[in-house]
Amino acid sequence: MEAAQLLEQYSNGKRCFERADLREAHIVNVDLSSAYLSYADLTWACVSYTCLDGADLQGAMLWRTRLEAASLKSASLQRALLLRSYLLRADLSKAQLQEADLRMSDLRHADLRGANLQGAKLCFADLRGASLRGANLQGTDLTGARLADVDWCDAQLESAILPPPLMLTAV
Repeated sequence: MEAAQLLEQYSNGKRCFERADLREAHIVNVDLSSAYLSYADLTWACVSYTCLDGADLQGAMLWRTRLEAASLKSASLQRALLLRSYLLRADLSKAQLQEADLRMSDLRHADLRGANLQGAKLCFADLRGASLRGANLQGTDLTGARLADVDWCDAQLESAILPPPLMLTAV
C-alpha cells in the first residue's frame, strides 16, 4: 500500500489497515488518530510529526522507523518491534508498550508518563531527558540504556533490569 493511498482512504473514513505494507513510506505531519495498524510493516518509514493518538499498532514492525515528535498518546504498541527507531520528543504518554522491543532506539526527551512498558526491551536505548513519571517498568530490561536526566518519579521498577549505577540509587 502506498502512503498516498492510505491517506486517501483514511480521509474517506477507513480506519482499518491491518497488516498494511508501508515500508519506507513517507507519512509526515498528518492525523491518523485511532487508525488500526496492527501487524503493519512500517520498516524504514518516516512518520514524524504525525498524530497516532489511540492508534492500534500491536505487533507492528517499526524497525528503524522515524517517529520524531510523533504523538502516540494512549496508542497500543504491545509486542511491537521498534528496534533502532527514532522517537526523539515523541509523546507516548499512557501508551501500551507491554513486551515491545525498543532496543537501541532513540527516545531522548520522549514523554512516557503513565506508559505501560511491562516486560519491554529497552536494552541500549537512549532515554536521556525522557519522562517515565508514573510509568510501569515492571520486568523491563534497561541493560546498557542511557538514562541521564530521566524523570523516574512514581515509576514502578519492580523486577526491572537496570544498569548497575541506577540499581544502587533506585533501591
